[in-house]
Amino acid sequence: MNISCFDESLSFAASIVLSVWLASSGLAAVIGNAVVLWLFYKNESLRTISNRFLASLCAADFLIGLVISPVWMVIRCWIKPPGTATVLIKVLDMLWIHSTAATMFNLCCVSVDRFIVIRFPFRYQDIITKKRCYAVIIIVWLTSLILPAFPVIFEDVENLWPFLIVLMVYIPIALVTLCYVWIYKAARRQATAIRRVTQTGVESTLAVENYKAIKTVGFVLGVFLASWMPSSVVFVVHYLAESDSCADHKLYTVVWPWVEAIALTSSAINPWVYCIRNSEFRQALRRSFLWFFSVEVTPERERSPVPYGNQGL
Repeated sequence: MNISCFDESLSFAASIVLSVWLASSGLAAVIGNAVVLWLFYKNESLRTISNRFLASLCAADFLIGLVISPVWMVIRCWIKPPGTATVLIKVLDMLWIHSTAATMFNLCCVSVDRFIVIRFPFRYQDIITKKRCYAVIIIVWLTSLILPAFPVIFEDVENLWPFLIVLMVYIPIALVTLCYVWIYKAARRQATAIRRVTQTGVESTLAVENYKAIKTVGFVLGVFLASWMPSSVVFVVHYLAESDSCADHKLYTVVWPWVEAIALTSSAINPWVYCIRNSEFRQALRRSFLWFFSVEVTPERERSPVPYGNQGL
């Protein structure tokens, strides 16, 4: 066995680049999600059921930027604890489980909520009530707080990781992908039908909004997969390389920090993907910061017709 391979870690240059990356994404996550949460708090019109799921997602992303990213940067880039059984590595594992569960489960809530809006527009208020919304959000946060205790409770945690990975990564990826693929198809069918009816008046505006919704769905799904697919691929490689201790060590100490950084960066992108692209949040942002925006929001622009099913896409 090549003992020297177990001494490998991130190079100094890689540590600098990764530190700048994590610091930048963490700061962007804190600012972006804080703005969205502030808008949600200050504007009663934004406190819809769908936006409550978005607010929960922003809260998870805000905590990642404020707490997780700095801790990751210090431990991964500067302390670099040797081996995989140290206390600091266990702390990282617990934080990773919490942040991944909170983000992924909230993303699932947002995606399923939007699926129901499109699939059952007339039954939405009966299906997703305020009590059910709060119950789901509470369950998501309790689950994300309980799961990190598993590495402490169970000594043979290695056999537990496949279950956690499937629960926190693969199932959410499949669920979110299916929801947005269906939403994309529905929005495309609706836009095509509207264009066939007329090209003038309100219907034409609706067609434009549906086309924007289609682009948003593609953007949302693309960012989501780009952020989380690398970690799912590395998980597979990890279990394939378990028989090679040297390769597995390199994967964990050299490759995995970059994969973590990609996943954490999604917390800085999510508020722009899910909220700032939302016309309601943009209007609230302009109203709150008129001194910053050169174009004032007029009443006519605020009352522009947008199909209910596409709001928030």
